[in-house]
Amino acid sequence: MGYLGKYLKMPPTIEKLNKLEKDIEKEGYSLGDLSLFLEFDFSPYENTPYDVITFASTGCDGIHFGFLTDFGTVSDLENAFVVCISPMDCDSHIKIVARNIREFVNLVCTMKDALTISNFNIQEEEGQYIRLLKELKQVEPEDEEFEENANYVVEKIIATLGSELIEDVYHYVERKVRTEREQQTILPTFDGLGIIPVESVTSNHILYKLEKDMKINLEEVKSFFNSATTESKLAFIRDAQFTYLISDEIELKELVINEMIKLGLNDEVGRLYVF
Repeated sequence: MGYLGKYLKMPPTIEKLNKLEKDIEKEGYSLGDLSLFLEFDFSPYENTPYDVITFASTGCDGIHFGFLTDFGTVSDLENAFVVCISPMDCDSHIKIVARNIREFVNLVCTMKDALTISNFNIQEEEGQYIRLLKELKQVEPEDEEFEENANYVVEKIIATLGSELIEDVYHYVERKVRTEREQQTILPTFDGLGIIPVESVTSNHILYKLEKDMKINLEEVKSFFNSATTESKLAFIRDAQFTYLISDEIELKELVINEMIKLGLNDEVGRLYVF
């Protein structure tokens, strides 16, 4: 698992889920009954943030989940924010959906389908959440067996991991999770993840203005890197990836890799080379 870098191994909750998966498979069930497929091979997409370590997918449209490491500053993956990446949802393909892996499991149990969590990427209003949850309760006769399987797996997760159902999904995702993240970050980024303080909260952080399909002036970027704070550089990297400029501009990609190496982001560089 070299892609885990400094973290060496998956957190305890993932290990517990993996053990549970093996146990319920003997009974003919699977976490897949909740559209949750654990992944122990790094399988990012072009728009998977470089500081996100993937741990599961939904088995549909490339939708996957990962730990947000904040460029390696998170000390324990068990307590890292969980991000949902939905590659097909252009311009709204990334969203933090849980404060940690334990609460993410709570969310999966509540929805009884990890795939539906990707809907959160394109909604923010309470009414949208209410409609989604209402639709989930309307089980068609032909889906009753799938519903029974899902209920059984949820019960096993709750019994094994002590998981709890989330009473108000809208309030949890759009209020609790978002507020906690906003309180941590000092710079906004296009992907909504933001940048947390790395070296100094009081420094003069500057955002480099980027947009899709813009022509990059490499000399300007070099000048920016020479004078910008670490936080400003990280914001540039996030925004350049989000706008696909890194994948479209080979010279920019090389420049970003060199800068990441200078910042000691060797794990993130390794993931960037996957693309």
